[in-house]
Amino acid sequence: MPPFPGPQEPPRRWDKPSEPPQKLLSRDFILLFCMAMFSNSYIAVFYCFEQWLEGLGISPNWRGVLLSSLFAMVLLCRPLASVLLLKRGKLPAMLVSIMVSSCVMLAYPYVGGEHAIGAIWLLRVIQGIALAVYSSCTVAVLVSCIPRGQSARGFALFSLTLLLPYSIIPALAERLLPVLGGEPRLFALTAALGLPALAMLIPLAPRLRTPEMPAQGAGSLSGRALWRAVSHSGLFFVYMACLSFSIMTVLAIFFMKGLCAVTGAQPAWFFSTYTATIILVRLFGSHRLDTLPRYRITTLCCAVLTCCMLGLAWGPLWAFIPLTCVYGLGLGLLYPLLAAAVYDRSTPTTRSINSNVMMATFDSSAMLGPLLGGLVIHAGYGYRGVFTATAVSVFVCGCCMLIDRVRMLRRGRANPR
Repeated sequence: MPPFPGPQEPPRRWDKPSEPPQKLLSRDFILLFCMAMFSNSYIAVFYCFEQWLEGLGISPNWRGVLLSSLFAMVLLCRPLASVLLLKRGKLPAMLVSIMVSSCVMLAYPYVGGEHAIGAIWLLRVIQGIALAVYSSCTVAVLVSCIPRGQSARGFALFSLTLLLPYSIIPALAERLLPVLGGEPRLFALTAALGLPALAMLIPLAPRLRTPEMPAQGAGSLSGRALWRAVSHSGLFFVYMACLSFSIMTVLAIFFMKGLCAVTGAQPAWFFSTYTATIILVRLFGSHRLDTLPRYRITTLCCAVLTCCMLGLAWGPLWAFIPLTCVYGLGLGLLYPLLAAAVYDRSTPTTRSINSNVMMATFDSSAMLGPLLGGLVIHAGYGYRGVFTATAVSVFVCGCCMLIDRVRMLRRGRANPR
């Protein structure tokens, strides 16, 4: 796929033949990977959050609000955090954000009574702010660790930092919940994973102290410059594809346990099976991702995932595991290709900003998805209706990529090289 017409990248020192090529699996990439994997466990454990809220007698609409409030704060705070942290070192910010998230998890066993909704909302808001700071730092450092020409592979491998917790925590939690005595104690136990995340900060400290932008150029990063970098990227439909794709994944994560209560399937099997499939795809196929025809594969994945989500909602129970494997295969290909489209069609000066805009679409989906799911259940369509909505969402993702492809072809004809 040719790059989006725009400013040419300036020559880089590592483009010279005399210097060895950068390795993707560098020391800093591996350390950042380990730290993000432990920190993302705070999100993976919330797979049972919606069912816990139902057990508390909270209405579907309020369940959607409480689910989405954490990600709403991430959406609101990430842009400001991204701008500020590009000019500064990230070590103090990451240290504080991990500690705050751990303290929030420890507070869940003390939530209850008539003020439970307000207390849960406050905890979600605080953790959302901490997550916004942490994820902005992580993305900014990540894009500086990925060598040129390995963007799809880099994003594919780094996405395992979220997949590995989802492959382990739900299956383990289903066994621990009867022993621990409920979800709040499970959330509190997860706080212990903040300790290895904090330990990763020690060897990463030299890199985290270095700003992504030099001090003399920090003043040029105004709000107008940020908006121009986003609005002139030509990535609007790719961002919309990211949004609709992520709405599907968010709904599947937070409402799968409810669907399994209707269909009789085991939620732990879903999380373990689809994450194991994605991990295998990205471990053994990541070196081929940058050679795939991206538009063809993304639209094909969207079509397959549309059928897959309808099958999970309305299909027979024996098809649950095969459809889950297909779901994992589609996700294993679709996310890194969407992320690579944003990476490759950004200039060096806008790459970090555009990557954070992409992350903002995922934040938006995490806010909108639970609200949509709550509305569908409140309207009486149940969990099967929620998964029908996921099929519509990923279908929209495919349509957005088709529109973007048409725009790129027209732009290429109008501006031949």
